[in-house]
Amino acid sequence: MSIELLNQNHRDAIVNAFKKTEHRIRIISPFIQESMTRYLVDSMSKGIVAQLITRFYREDFIKSVSSLTALKSLQKTGVDIYALKDLHAKLYLFDDNVAIIGSANFTGGGFGNNIELSLYIEEEYDLIAQLSEYFDKMLLTIQDLGDFKVLGDKIEDEILIVQKAIKGRDQFSKPNPIRFGAEMSTKQTPDVVPADEVESILGVPNEGLSAILKFEGAAHRRIDPNGFYEPNHYDRKRIYFTASSKPPRSLNEDTAVFLSVVSWDKSGAGTPIIVGRAKTKGYDPLNITDDYLIKEHPWAIDYKYYVELYDIETVDTKIINCISLNDIIAEVGYRLYPNTENNPATPIPSLRIRHHQKAYIAITPYAANRINTMLEALFNQYGKASF
Repeated sequence: MSIELLNQNHRDAIVNAFKKTEHRIRIISPFIQESMTRYLVDSMSKGIVAQLITRFYREDFIKSVSSLTALKSLQKTGVDIYALKDLHAKLYLFDDNVAIIGSANFTGGGFGNNIELSLYIEEEYDLIAQLSEYFDKMLLTIQDLGDFKVLGDKIEDEILIVQKAIKGRDQFSKPNPIRFGAEMSTKQTPDVVPADEVESILGVPNEGLSAILKFEGAAHRRIDPNGFYEPNHYDRKRIYFTASSKPPRSLNEDTAVFLSVVSWDKSGAGTPIIVGRAKTKGYDPLNITDDYLIKEHPWAIDYKYYVELYDIETVDTKIINCISLNDIIAEVGYRLYPNTENNPATPIPSLRIRHHQKAYIAITPYAANRINTMLEALFNQYGKASF
């Protein structure tokens, strides 16, 4: 987990991020040029889903500060491009674990010769989730405002117009006023406030999450699907607990916790499986993993913070018989997560990877109700274990 200040080597940082990305890339940049888009084009050959929000101003193309050829190559390789007027923000998101935010446009100057200042954010999952939510809300607003997706025909037509405009341009020519894109009011623009980070510095109370999936185990430490799940117990303090690698400040006494074991489902897919539910006493900064806890649970050396659980109920059967996250996604779809519940167009593959490398993830009240209903059915079928 890190936040690094970039005042040089911008290109090295973003090229490395492109290389490591496996699933999804999202970019907000007013200006686009081929010297940088080639990295995104190469990434698309790996089956990556990509979205771009940019400006589509005729004068930008005439002056070559932004490139239609670059947009054409991106659109041909499957990048979804959307136009937004008055855009000035720059944001680069790679999967759900790397973000770059700062002054650099997606151009050779922005990531090469210009004097720029940005933050390179890696594995700061709460912060990246909020930046992700900012992007998703902006995209949804653009889609709600009308048909502002930039398609191939739009780009081809603009290329011909710009070529003619350039030939007729002289020192007395006025800037071309044609601008295509959604027009947001200030009230429509999503807040880009990294709440957890700001609140941790200023001491502002966090409102917390209403319900979460809390992941037990990890991709490199999957739990046997044919075993029965037992919650983590700290013998020395006589408490049940769950742990995270970073302070879980968003968890409070009102947070509903669904225990989700990282395992394999009946189809053999590696996925979290919901085995039960619990209540939490909330985040306490004094609950730091110590040598006693590590001695009882050696894996806890990688998880510095723990939260006490109580009123734990688990399904009294093998883990594999419980609720796969893939089953939940099939049941509730885009209504699973708060930042997708208003976007029916959210791709299923995107929903399936949002939990990657997270200790926990917020879900909607609707999803929580559906999970509770499914758990009750399993309790009736297999019985319930209480802790």
